[in-house]
Amino acid sequence: MNFFDNHTHSEFSPDSRMTMEQDIAAAVGKGLGGIAITDHLDLDVPRDSGAFVFDIAAQQKKIAESIGKIDETIGRINDIQKGKKKPFKVLKGIEVGLQPVSVRHTLDYVAQFKFDTVIASIHFVDGQDPYFGSYYKGKTPMQAYGRTFELMLSTALEYEDFDILGHFDYVARYAPYDDKNVTYKEFANYLEPLLKFLADNGKALEINTKSYEAGVSHGVGTAKALKFDLNILRRFRDFGGEAVSLGSDAHDPDRVGNNFKTYWQMVQHCGFKYLCYFERRKPVFYRPE
Repeated sequence: MNFFDNHTHSEFSPDSRMTMEQDIAAAVGKGLGGIAITDHLDLDVPRDSGAFVFDIAAQQKKIAESIGKIDETIGRINDIQKGKKKPFKVLKGIEVGLQPVSVRHTLDYVAQFKFDTVIASIHFVDGQDPYFGSYYKGKTPMQAYGRTFELMLSTALEYEDFDILGHFDYVARYAPYDDKNVTYKEFANYLEPLLKFLADNGKALEINTKSYEAGVSHGVGTAKALKFDLNILRRFRDFGGEAVSLGSDAHDPDRVGNNFKTYWQMVQHCGFKYLCYFERRKPVFYRPE
C-alpha cells in the first residue's frame, strides 16, 4: 500500500490555497494511497487572527460527493488506479486547535459530526500565534517552547478525544532563534509526559514534514528548516508507542505527500515496522510499498 497523507487542507480552511479537487488530484498524481482532508477548527481565537471555523457539514458533503464522483473530480482516475490492490481513499478529518479556554466548547462542537480522523494541535499560546513572531519576544527557547509543551499536554489530557497529535514542533517552526530545533535531550522534561500519554492511549505521533522543509514557512520568524530529532521517536517507542502518522500539512498542491519516503526510512530506523492512518476513528497500520 502506498503512503497516506493524514494532514491536508482544502478551501474550507481560511489559510489554504487549494481546493479539495486539487488536493485529491495531487495525491493521486503522486501515487499516494489516500489522504485525510483535515481542515482547521480553532474556536475562541485571538481577535487579530481571523476566523478559523469552517462549515463541517458542507465540507463532509463535498468529500462524499468527491468520493462518489471521483472520476469527475480527478480526471482519468480509473486508468491511474489500474493494477492497484486497493482503491484510493479520501478520509473525512478535522484539525482542532487546542486552547484551555475552548476545550469543552470544541468537544461539544465536534461531537455533532462523524470523522475518520481527528488531529489535535496547538496554534495559539496564551492568546498569541507564534506565526507572527511577537510570542518569542523576551523569551528563551526553553521558556517559549516549554510553555507550549505544557499547554499541549494539559489540553490534550482534557480534550482526549483525538487520534493524532499534530505538529508538536509548531512553536519551533517560526522561532527567530539561531538554533531553533527541538531536541529530546534539551526538552525531555516536557516531552516525556507527552510521549507517554500518547503511547499509553494509543494515539499517533505526527511527523509533520512541513516543519522540516526549508522555504515553506512564511511567518515572521526564519524559514530555515528544522531538523527532526530521531531520539524523540525512539523515546515514543520506548513508552510503547506504535502509531506514527505522516502529514504534509499541505495548503497547496505542490506539498501533498512531500518527502514521505525519507521519513518512512527514519521511522523504520527507529524500530517501527508500520505507519498508520485512521478510518472511522480506528487506526489502520500499513507498510508502504
